[in-house]
Amino acid sequence: MKWQRIEKPDFGYAVHVPHDWDERPPNLKNSPWETARFGDQADRRRSVVVFRGPTRPGRTAEELIEQVTTSLGNAGFTDFESTGVRLGGRAGMRLDCARHDAGRMWAVREYFVAGNGVYFCLALGSAVPGEDEALFDAMAERFEIFEVS
Repeated sequence: MKWQRIEKPDFGYAVHVPHDWDERPPNLKNSPWETARFGDQADRRRSVVVFRGPTRPGRTAEELIEQVTTSLGNAGFTDFESTGVRLGGRAGMRLDCARHDAGRMWAVREYFVAGNGVYFCLALGSAVPGEDEALFDAMAERFEIFEVS
């Protein structure tokens, strides 16, 4: 797989996406903390959104997941599972869930880290999660977090 590295220095991260994916404008109606959105123009079955926002000092990724789980549950998502992971070299949490509708499924895998009053969320969505597991693992492994100057 060929990758493109997209650096967002104002937000303190870099994300790696497949070379043929393009960047779309953030959807601030979805969240005011959405900083980037990526996908393949030819195949809308998968997408990536990156969030960065303020959080109270000392807030953990587990606490972020509790809040997000409530929001996603209200939007029809179920099958919640969370596990400890590393993202951008930091300890964090991964949240998996799915929404089932009219015989279709939209699976979501979100990675969270929090520290120094800031949180990051790498949100990966797929209509074909079995096909995308290795891709999403690789994207999470390559995600970089750095200090904003």
